[in-house]
Amino acid sequence: MSIASRAVFGELLRRELEERYRGSLLGAAWLVLLPLLQLAVLALVFGTLLPARATGGGELPYAAFLALGLWPWNLLANAANRGVTALTDNAALIGKVAVPHGLYVDSRVAASALIDLGGFVLVLLALLAFGVPLAASGLPAVLAALGVVAVLALALARLLAVLQVFLRDIAAVTGQGLVLLFFLTPVLYDRAVLPAAVAPWLALNPMVVPVETVRAAFSGLPVDWAALATCALAAALLLLAAQALLRRGRAHLEDFL
Repeated sequence: MSIASRAVFGELLRRELEERYRGSLLGAAWLVLLPLLQLAVLALVFGTLLPARATGGGELPYAAFLALGLWPWNLLANAANRGVTALTDNAALIGKVAVPHGLYVDSRVAASALIDLGGFVLVLLALLAFGVPLAASGLPAVLAALGVVAVLALALARLLAVLQVFLRDIAAVTGQGLVLLFFLTPVLYDRAVLPAAVAPWLALNPMVVPVETVRAAFSGLPVDWAALATCALAAALLLLAAQALLRRGRAHLEDFL
């Protein structure tokens, strides 16, 4: 990335972070409140009103089990939702500013990831404050899993952003597709509670391994490094495919924007 591109990326990232909560009553305080509020609501619904339990998460209480699955998922879902319209929203700049088109997507993904990772840190601190045991020895595995999710998020956002230029229904389809993928990801439940004929098929979902890695690592349980490496390879290949699609469509983007 050239010096000029880095400067543009930095400006786009700054704008994205500043505009996220501009005009709201509490402003940046939502960065602290939203993660805790989201966890409290889901823990109430699925821990009390619709009792659920974690069977494979070691000694984790359900609220912690939920949190350790929800934030890796948020990292992917929020990046995809923010990135899908990155090119169409910046149509006025594309063609006038000589920077790689991917920067518009990358800046949105980076801003979304920073906010979600910050929320995850706050939730982890809250869990520790309430006496939930989290194994510090699992931190390297957690960081590796989050890195895989970040690559998946960037690849998915780039693919969707290019497709959205040519097919304006992609943004609506993305929202519904993410809802389906959410329920196919063991965020609210443990794969151990699923029928034996169903559980193995969920492994085809690339989010399953990172979510289960985060939970296992913080629970002090063994991590399936081979599965995580396979998932990382798939994420890298998807990112290469997204970059190829972006490069191939670059000559036609301005015509459709």
